[in-house]
Amino acid sequence: MKTFACWCAILASALGLAQAQNAAPPPEPSHFHLGADVFYWDLSRLDGIDLHQAGGGGIVGHFRLHDFYALELRLSGFAASETREIETEDGRHVKNDVTIVAMPLEADALVRFPIGEHLCAYGGPGIGYYLFDGQSNSDLGTEKIVYDIEVDDKGGCYLLAGLRAKISRSFDLFVEGRYTWIETSIEKAVEVRNDIGIDWVAQELDFSGFAVAAGMIFSF
Repeated sequence: MKTFACWCAILASALGLAQAQNAAPPPEPSHFHLGADVFYWDLSRLDGIDLHQAGGGGIVGHFRLHDFYALELRLSGFAASETREIETEDGRHVKNDVTIVAMPLEADALVRFPIGEHLCAYGGPGIGYYLFDGQSNSDLGTEKIVYDIEVDDKGGCYLLAGLRAKISRSFDLFVEGRYTWIETSIEKAVEVRNDIGIDWVAQELDFSGFAVAAGMIFSF
């Protein structure tokens, strides 16, 4: 009886081992990835408004077509502002704040360069359509004047390069840098300057510049 029980235990162990060996490996993550990032945009080429940097964030949809190729869709937003103390012709001191906001809608094509099992470098060109808006807030002490500044929406392009690190099967971290070429203009700049009482707002605005970003991305 003991011998029979021993053989039954051995057989059960063997069957369990065989099932474990024949078990299907866990499914690979989907080729679709969704993530979010934050970024800093250097605006050193922007003249007429002293906005030298902007911060923002966005979401990224990543579609891996092949081990070495991918497409991305990006939706982000940023804001930059400047405050100045100015004196009007009648001697009043006015605190004026000008804010420009943008919502880039972008798409890019990437070439991927896997580095071992956990790192992947990537880079490629992209195009985008950039929605702009602006606002001026003037504090006169006894009253505040809010003025909407209409900024033209424009198309642009960029080049980016980045590095992704795989933290788990479905979670990555990434850092990237890019240079964007985008110029826009303020509609009716002369009227804007007259209405808000300042003369330092330029008509042409060059938002071209270098940006750095960091974020996380999930595989589904």
